[in-house]
Amino acid sequence: MAPAKRKAAAPAPALVKKSRKAPEPVPESSSGEESFDDMIDAEDDSEDNDDEEEEDEGDYIEGEDEEMEDAQDDDDDDDEDQDDFMAAAEQEASTKPHNPTGTKNSSLYKAPTNEEIQGLQESSDLFKSNIFKLQIEELLKEVQIDYKKAQPLENALRKLKDIFDRTPEHQELSLSAIKSNMKKKSIVIPFPQPHPASDIQYTFGYSAPSAMHLVGSFPLKTVSKSRHGWCVDVAVEMPEQLFQEKDHMNYRYFYKRAYYLAVLAAAVQDKKSGMSGCKTEFSTLNGDQRKPILILHPSGDKSESDFKKMRCTIRIIPYIPSTVFPAQRLAPGRNNVRSTDITEQPATPQYNTALQQDTGFTTHLTFLYQHSKNCPAFKDACILLKVWATQRGLLRPTSEGFSGFLLEMLLAYLLQGGGANGGKKLANGFSSYQLVKGTIDYISQHDFEAQPIFIGQDTTSAEFSKEAFVKNFEVVIVDASGRINLAGHVSKAALDELQHEARLAMKFFTESSDDKFEALFLKRVDNAMLRFDNMIKVHVPKHLDHLKNYTKAVALDHPSPFIHFAQSIAPLLKRGLTDRVHMVATRFEPLQNWATSTTAPDYGSDSVITIGLLLNHAESSRLVDLGPPADDLDAAKVFRALWGPKAELRRFKDGSILESAVWQAEGTEARHLIVGQMIGYLLNHHLSVPLDSVHYWAGQLNKFIQYNSKVVPERLFDNKAAAANGFQAVVAAFESLTKAVKSAEDMPLSVTHMYFASPAARLSSTFIPQARDFNAPATSFPDSAQYVEALDVVIQFESSQKWPDNLKAIQRMKTAFYLRLADKIKYKGMRATVVEETEDESLVLNGYMDVRVAPGYVFRCRISHDREIALCEKVIADRKSSHSLKEQHQRALDVYNKYFVQAPMHTFQVHALCHRHPSLSQTIRLTKRWVSAHWLAPFFTDEALELLAAAVYADPAPWAAPASGFAGFARVLNLLSSWDWKYEPLVVDLTGEMTGKEREEIRHNFANTRKNMLTSTMTAPIAGAQPKTTTTTISGDHATMFIATNKDTNSRWWTWESPSPMILARLRTLAKTSLDHMTKTTSSLETTSSSALNPVFITPTVHYDLVIDLDPALCTRYAQNLAPKAEYFATKGDKYKNLGAFQKSVFGDQILIGLDPAAAFLSELQKAYGEIALFFHDRYGGTQIGVLWNPTTLSPRPWKVNLGFNNKPADVNKDGVLEVKEQKQDAKSKGGKTGAAGSKLVVPNIEALMSEMERIGHGLVQSIHVNRDPTAAI
Repeated sequence: MAPAKRKAAAPAPALVKKSRKAPEPVPESSSGEESFDDMIDAEDDSEDNDDEEEEDEGDYIEGEDEEMEDAQDDDDDDDEDQDDFMAAAEQEASTKPHNPTGTKNSSLYKAPTNEEIQGLQESSDLFKSNIFKLQIEELLKEVQIDYKKAQPLENALRKLKDIFDRTPEHQELSLSAIKSNMKKKSIVIPFPQPHPASDIQYTFGYSAPSAMHLVGSFPLKTVSKSRHGWCVDVAVEMPEQLFQEKDHMNYRYFYKRAYYLAVLAAAVQDKKSGMSGCKTEFSTLNGDQRKPILILHPSGDKSESDFKKMRCTIRIIPYIPSTVFPAQRLAPGRNNVRSTDITEQPATPQYNTALQQDTGFTTHLTFLYQHSKNCPAFKDACILLKVWATQRGLLRPTSEGFSGFLLEMLLAYLLQGGGANGGKKLANGFSSYQLVKGTIDYISQHDFEAQPIFIGQDTTSAEFSKEAFVKNFEVVIVDASGRINLAGHVSKAALDELQHEARLAMKFFTESSDDKFEALFLKRVDNAMLRFDNMIKVHVPKHLDHLKNYTKAVALDHPSPFIHFAQSIAPLLKRGLTDRVHMVATRFEPLQNWATSTTAPDYGSDSVITIGLLLNHAESSRLVDLGPPADDLDAAKVFRALWGPKAELRRFKDGSILESAVWQAEGTEARHLIVGQMIGYLLNHHLSVPLDSVHYWAGQLNKFIQYNSKVVPERLFDNKAAAANGFQAVVAAFESLTKAVKSAEDMPLSVTHMYFASPAARLSSTFIPQARDFNAPATSFPDSAQYVEALDVVIQFESSQKWPDNLKAIQRMKTAFYLRLADKIKYKGMRATVVEETEDESLVLNGYMDVRVAPGYVFRCRISHDREIALCEKVIADRKSSHSLKEQHQRALDVYNKYFVQAPMHTFQVHALCHRHPSLSQTIRLTKRWVSAHWLAPFFTDEALELLAAAVYADPAPWAAPASGFAGFARVLNLLSSWDWKYEPLVVDLTGEMTGKEREEIRHNFANTRKNMLTSTMTAPIAGAQPKTTTTTISGDHATMFIATNKDTNSRWWTWESPSPMILARLRTLAKTSLDHMTKTTSSLETTSSSALNPVFITPTVHYDLVIDLDPALCTRYAQNLAPKAEYFATKGDKYKNLGAFQKSVFGDQILIGLDPAAAFLSELQKAYGEIALFFHDRYGGTQIGVLWNPTTLSPRPWKVNLGFNNKPADVNKDGVLEVKEQKQDAKSKGGKTGAAGSKLVVPNIEALMSEMERIGHGLVQSIHVNRDPTAAI
């Protein structure tokens, strides 16, 4: 059929050219619909506007010839006009000389148009920066399809129409006859469940479609490209004469619809007259198994009708006119599925709505089209809404969720209502940004239960009243006819999820700091592990149709037991968990498309349902659920029905007697898993799900921040006691120390402040500090468990003028104070040890006081004196000071600020954040454990890792702040694997009070650090080509990982010197690998063991040049090892009680505070060989040290004295023999003679260096393994 050049007759979103006439109202056809051919033809561009006025000779699908006037402007003309304007300006600027006086008629000097003024006004009023507006425009360009390239698709659609028009009709046939006919054509009719009985009396017929229409997003121009492609919906109208009066009952309509679809599939697959080159499949419409559809894939044969480049599929959807069945018979409260086994026939609202929705495709398209005509930004807003929802996984191809169509209808509704006092929520003149923001704001705040949405209302019948819809549906969004609930299939859980995401989005929209464009539209946030605090995998039980809640009455409206089971979970858990959770969401894999020659698939017993929880951290860990009082019999009955035998009547301290459910949990970590207990119980009690079929992803990582209780004896480290007390015991001990120090008498100065600056004070130490019995001899502990951590404390005295003006004298004064304090507090049951360090260069940290406080903690106290800052700054500012002296005092000043100023402030802020977000503590501890387990701990400070973990809580976009350590740790891995440290600073607002000025300062400081990392080189232009700029990356010396806070806008204190770019790259790689493993494991449909996540904390060693093995018996932190061996924790006292006191230790009989031989050995290696090698180690019980040689030092270099490392001539072979090569000597200096000469270049002597390392670690080092020869490639 030749392309027609007329305009569309009905309100369809067609691509049309701008008419010379003024726009006229679009005339309505008798059906209020537009034909398939009109929509296709309207997309063809006319060569001349005069031709558009001529009479059109094309054929309509309905068989009528009509003449149409040009009805609307081309949607692309505005953009083309703007492009033409800019092109003209550029052309004129390049071809004409500059006119300083101005030329009146020049387009360069035209006044801005109204549209340009409006755009500028929007940029200043609506957006925090012009970048956000530009980003939206670029995003729309990326996700919109190019209709100019749709010609092959149009050819395919026309060909499809011709095929359907030629399909022969046939008389009414029996069920067995149609099955036999279709079988001959290799088609299995996609009858929905329950299948039609073999003895049915009605027959099936077929006639060519009465009409075909493009519906959905494609004709509206609201298509949003996605990762999975997009689709073109073709609605095929089934002739009214095929249906009988009672076909709306007992699935008769759906059976005839399925047969009609099978005939269409056979026509498409016909090798002679069809499109057999295209792959065809059956699928379901929005997951509804009642309504199969036909999917047509591109042929890929590069023919005129091959639309493969469009990356789309065609969906063929049969439908009927609204006049086939009386609307009253499909009212929500009517029953249309009868059963002889039930006396009282219940309403079948889902069935009725599924049928009703098959009558509204074209009317809904008309409704949307009218709004797209009246509101210029409507189409762009629809696309943005769908992008936002798609990135969050809200538009799922399952039967219970929202769709892009529903969002479009909501937006259209708000353009005519939804506002205050019945007015409009949105205006037609709004920009796409305003429309999207307004729609999301409405979704976030609207009470859909109390105020169901009626786009139109049928006041002629009570069967379509508000009460009727609310009674029969969880979510009500009724279309303009007032009869069809567009959201009839949507569950309350899906609505809750949508509203939760809408509230988050509004928070991002209104955030004053930065525009959150990336969080709103670019980031994929549908990863369940990152999105939810806890995840549950439920393997559905067998025989779902026998469950007690799946009765025969329920089955009438819910033919799929699996779908009913899945939709029953969220309401049940919401009732049981009450305010412990903010949201319960369910997920399950949709049915896959199936070949037309096979039967339709169904959900089997191997199906898995994923439950996602957003926890309320303030309530999720409580031990008791309180019910109604005993005298409220009705409420008590409901409570006991919910909890069954778990419910019990209890008297509480206030005298009340209440129904209650009590849960058992010891310790904080166990209490965080109470929700898992409750879910397992509820699913088992109500839905007969075995407990071993419920896999709760929450506490699997807890073991990595605990001692291995299976190996490490409880008498050494008690996990239960630590879990029960948490950090309270050590905080209480610090308070006791504070009280003792402040109350010390006869002190020259009184103590004004004491700051607990240890990670334990921030609730962030990897292992909860456990008390050590100092009355027991050191020999009662094996050497592998001798480590006793010293907890940092800062003491501040009152100000005084008597402090000396010399830094070294101040250090001596501090020692005197330590001695006096130690003497005073010993009378309060505390034993103190004063240590004076002997490093000559240290001007501020020359000593400390270790205090042992009951029940068994050690606090390392240092005195802070503000005058030290002034003295350091004075020397630094003095021009007479030598360079070395200035450097020494600058180092002293940095140490003072880090230890006495920044560390206490950091502790205070992180501690406060941990109280606002209780799960942050566990997230930090897991992060530290993971970094150390991969041997990267030497390159990161505790504070830096704490800031990394805090970042996902301080700025959790695009999610809500995590409420579990499991989710928090996963998000830290996501941050590490995706953050672009080279171009983006990580801003961590610990207090939530960071100002815009501070953020701007951080960006400025970050830019300064990166100036020295990039250098641009302009290459000379080649003839006829433009000069080329090459950017070369130079390794930066400072802040490769730029983490800034409001107290550290330069990232100076925790990541200034380390990590290096190489370490950061390895961290990123490890994080990505770990995150991928966690995602794969948690999303697996198979049952996984508790050890499935162990690989996340196991690092590969093959990448190191050397691996040094240490003796576990001499590693005092070996008890913290991920996989310790029991043999290293046995003492004689374990077997013979009377020999316990005679246990010998290589470390002596005294308890040595902070003794860590492995860390000391690592420090020696770094001092001796830090310039030629990197050393990697797990500080938490690691027994290996990885070594990577610096490749730059392995290259031959000239020999000189004090080179810094053991070396050898570059020409020494592997056997140690010097290979002397003949070299030509300089003729001028040697008289032209040649002779033998040895190499003057040297390389590191790897073998000797290994021997030196082994000598330094004599007794501690067991062996050194060489993984690869670093000199082999040189």
